[in-house]
Amino acid sequence: MNDTTFKDLVELSDFYIISQKFEEALKVLKRAEKINKMDPKLYYNMGIAHEALNENDQARTAFRQALSLKPDYESAQQHLDRLIGE
Repeated sequence: MNDTTFKDLVELSDFYIISQKFEEALKVLKRAEKINKMDPKLYYNMGIAHEALNENDQARTAFRQALSLKPDYESAQQHLDRLIGE
């Protein structure tokens, strides 16, 4: 699998998230994670999907992972802050 496939999977997860199919989004994101674990958008999308499913522990973990890869990821920080209750 190449990088294009990774991008396709992340784009597909965007579509699923917009369509509120959060379980489907997580399935494709788990496939994408096997290809590339160093992409902050991957973990951001995971966080969004987990947050929508009220899986807040997993959401916090995903947003923290996104921030560890891209410390200035403002959207991830905002979601994390909201989940922590700051």
